[in-house]
Amino acid sequence: MKGVLMKNQEYVLEKRDGGWAYVIDGRHSAIYASREAATKVAKGDTKPDTFNQELDDELEEGLEDTFPASDPVSITRTSHPGGPDRSKKD
Repeated sequence: MKGVLMKNQEYVLEKRDGGWAYVIDGRHSAIYASREAATKVAKGDTKPDTFNQELDDELEEGLEDTFPASDPVSITRTSHPGGPDRSKKD
C-alpha cells in the first residue's frame, strides 16, 4: 500500500517479522503491531514509541552525580545490584 507523508514523501507499508513497517527511500521503520499503528507514525500523526523515561532518568542522575568529570557516563545495568561483597576477608 502506498501513502503520502507530510512534505510529499511517499511511503510503502510492508508486512515484516509478524508486524508492519513503513518504507521510505528504501529504509525500513521499526516494526509495529498493526497496520494502523505503522500508518499513523508514517503520516506523522503520532510519535514512535522509542522514548524510555526510566532510562532517561537514569542517564540524568548519572550526569548529575558525575559532573564535572572527564569520563563519559555509562548507564549499564547489572543483574545484581550493589557493590562487591566486602565482608569476605582474604
